[in-house]
Amino acid sequence: MNSARKLIHTRTVSCEAFAREDELIDIEGTLLDIKPYPFELPERGVVPSGEAVHEMKLLITIDRSFLIHDAKAQTLHSPYRICGSITDSYRQIIGLRIEPGFTQNIKRLFKGINGCPHLSELLPSMATTAFQVIWASKEAYSDPEGHSEKRPTPLGGCHALRHDGDVVRLYFPHHYRASVEIEA
Repeated sequence: MNSARKLIHTRTVSCEAFAREDELIDIEGTLLDIKPYPFELPERGVVPSGEAVHEMKLLITIDRSFLIHDAKAQTLHSPYRICGSITDSYRQIIGLRIEPGFTQNIKRLFKGINGCPHLSELLPSMATTAFQVIWASKEAYSDPEGHSEKRPTPLGGCHALRHDGDVVRLYFPHHYRASVEIEA
């Protein structure tokens, strides 16, 4: 079923996290859309091959409890000049906490004309990055048994880390819950 292919579009979403001196964490997300051929946009004219169609950035500053302290959005490249005028709306996430329901809150806040789908698309990836940073930090492992009540945990959040699975049984026994089979 192999077929010859020709690249026609590249979308890159990247996230980087930075520890700050004030113990907060900056997470930068970038969305970049590039076409490998020139094309024309009404307000930009010809966009050369390899130049960004979309280049949006979002910076959030969080603490270790996942509370968002600051948010700054930027539109560096877009099809229309007006695209960047929505960036200040993303300051609405200041005061939100990255927790279950965060993505639904983002979708509700920035639905339709209230947001930019490209900037909004960054936030779930940035939330996952926040989780990776905080869960992997030294402080998260301060309890030798791995069951601090303050510790954010992905346990129960995916197939590999299911509460009744081997990974949890072997490495997080305090959180292990044997499955109960129901007889028919």
